Amino acid sequence: MRDVKNLGDWDIIVVGGGLVGTAAGLGMARDGARVLILDASDTSFRASRGNFGLVWAQSKGAGNRDYATWTRSAVRAWPELEEELKELCCVDTHYENGLGLHLCLSEAEFDKRAEMIGRVAAHELPGDDVRMIRRDELTEIMPGVGPEVCGASISSIDGACHSLSLYQGLSLGAQAAGATLLSNVAVSSIESTDNGYTVTAEGLTAQAPKVLIAAGLATNDLARPFGFPDLVRPQKGQILVTERSAPILPAVTSGLRQTAEGTILIGDTKEETGEDNSTGEGIRELASRAVRLLPAIGNLRVVRSWAALRVLTPDGNPVYDESPTHPGVFVATTHSGVTLAPAHRGPLAQWIINGQRPPEFASFTAQRFA
Repeated sequence: MRDVKNLGDWDIIVVGGGLVGTAAGLGMARDGARVLILDASDTSFRASRGNFGLVWAQSKGAGNRDYATWTRSAVRAWPELEEELKELCCVDTHYENGLGLHLCLSEAEFDKRAEMIGRVAAHELPGDDVRMIRRDELTEIMPGVGPEVCGASISSIDGACHSLSLYQGLSLGAQAAGATLLSNVAVSSIESTDNGYTVTAEGLTAQAPKVLIAAGLATNDLARPFGFPDLVRPQKGQILVTERSAPILPAVTSGLRQTAEGTILIGDTKEETGEDNSTGEGIRELASRAVRLLPAIGNLRVVRSWAALRVLTPDGNPVYDESPTHPGVFVATTHSGVTLAPAHRGPLAQWIINGQRPPEFASFTAQRFA
């Protein structure tokens, strides 16, 4: 029989070391909690390493004012998070904001976008200036757009970061704040005990009165025994990366962005599958649209591509909830781990540790899918 090492008692055990788990772990450790983060192997599906890096609010919350409010409060807190990661672990996330665009290639696309943006604007949230602009105004901002581009939605609060740097910063920052992070230890069970919960993972056990399940696509299996309905499903997105180029993108767009190194990211597809492999069809779709949006991209070589799986709830909004049958077991899942990182480090962490429940969470319960 394999020996089991006991890691002792903690205030909380976080199951999942992605963007959500490490951000929450950072916030809880910063406030003095003894935090253990258990992360699965590098062969796991990892939305944290495959995303586009947008810090994006303009399209969030069209059908849910709470989601719109939650997202915009997170975006406003991004500069604070960036500075904290620099201080804790000297990681620069290369965060930029000030102008975000979603380009439309046809009148049908423009009208569909305008309808959605109109619902967002109807919330009349403070500081939110999202609106639609036509081609004549757009070309003053991006003179190189293709002839098919007829307009765009625009927002001054949207931007982007280097997503891998954010992932590194949250991981190192949580540890610098006092959390313990163990990698390559997939959690196999969470069991209720007289004093809380025992978590078992790869020959290790640990105990805590609270457990946060932030395990991405593994969330359903881990959360189901604690009275949660199934919460997540996968959706594949593919991304292309060009060679380095002199600056040709004066703004961040939802499908094109130039990194600090000069490469251009082209994304992304929305494919209903649980396989995370790149495909020729997806690559052609992305390349074709990119050249139609900005013809200058056609002069650059594509140097790599990748695919990753989004973690989506049925309605696209986050889930932050406590088990209805086992107090102390929490679930947190969202496909906006980059944008919402400051909210996970702040209000989410405060709720779990101190019971300070944000008002928006009334819309984010798991039982809405029961």
